[in-house]
Amino acid sequence: MAEVRLRALSPADWEIFRNLRLRALSLHPGYYCGTLEDARARPDQEWKEMLDGQGKQIFGLFDGETLIGITAVFTDRDDPSGQTGVFAMSFIEPDYRGRGYADLYYKARIAFGVSYTPWTRLCVSHRADNEPSKRAILRHGFTLIGQKEKSWPDGKNLDELMYELDLEALRKKA
Repeated sequence: MAEVRLRALSPADWEIFRNLRLRALSLHPGYYCGTLEDARARPDQEWKEMLDGQGKQIFGLFDGETLIGITAVFTDRDDPSGQTGVFAMSFIEPDYRGRGYADLYYKARIAFGVSYTPWTRLCVSHRADNEPSKRAILRHGFTLIGQKEKSWPDGKNLDELMYELDLEALRKKA
């Protein structure tokens, strides 16, 4: 195994990103908001635009040159003020899980959020049965702000737990 590292993805990475995103959706159809069918239908240009870094950042976790994980932070489309960043898309290949790489994801996305001044808060959520996600969220200082029942893409009806992190407070500490 080569050195495992995290870096921001760019539009030049769109094909490896697309392939791993499709794999994540196929392995865990209920844990993401998007569906495999919708992702497969997405034009190449949309995959490239997702990686342009404009109000968002997608990171890739690499073992040497092999992409083994992805994670993202986007401007929340449900916040008309544009002041909320939202975490999404986290996936690590099964053979690499349980090694602390999720902490790299949180540190990188929080750092991006602190540096992206239009945002005043970061939000993240998970479905009620995703305990590893819950532990990582709480470990990085997020506060539970609510929960609601949701119908997930795999047909299960489970609560979605929602959390936030105050970026203004983090900026004052820095």
